[in-house]
Amino acid sequence: MLVPRVRMQRFRPDLVAGLALALTSLASIAVADAPVLQVTGMTFVSSHDSVREIVVRSLHAKFHTDTKVAELDGVQAEVSEGERGRSFSMTCKRAELDLEKNDFLAQGDVKGETEDGQHVFAPWVRYDHEKGVVFSDAPVRMTDRSGSFRGDGFRYQVKDRRFKLLGNVRVEQIQ
Repeated sequence: MLVPRVRMQRFRPDLVAGLALALTSLASIAVADAPVLQVTGMTFVSSHDSVREIVVRSLHAKFHTDTKVAELDGVQAEVSEGERGRSFSMTCKRAELDLEKNDFLAQGDVKGETEDGQHVFAPWVRYDHEKGVVFSDAPVRMTDRSGSFRGDGFRYQVKDRRFKLLGNVRVEQIQ
């Protein structure tokens, strides 16, 4: 059975809003042949009123046509709210992207950066689009201009650009 390969590149702003619809349309065509659509070089852009909210790029993706969830490998993601540009960006080895909710789960060597220069390192990070929060309840390390810290998790409010380390926060000694 042949699985369609789709290569997606940058889209003009007038095409951005239709990307999820286009993937859904491709999925409905592919459902008859295969429940999974293989995508190479995927770029997913979600926007509201021409303001970009989330951009997710991956080297490879498996789009599950029945659940509208994409499994991604080699991922870069940017999250922003409002017109002030990028608020939080991250890279990871793999992720799951829910194309209906615009939520994602980043896993494997997650490295994130806030607009204010805080760097976060965690085994996994989740983005909840409805709540506008990037978070992890796994042990994390955060570095910024003032030093290096560890905690039991973090919350980052995208709209307010507010970062908070959670539980058992410790300062790491610089040697």
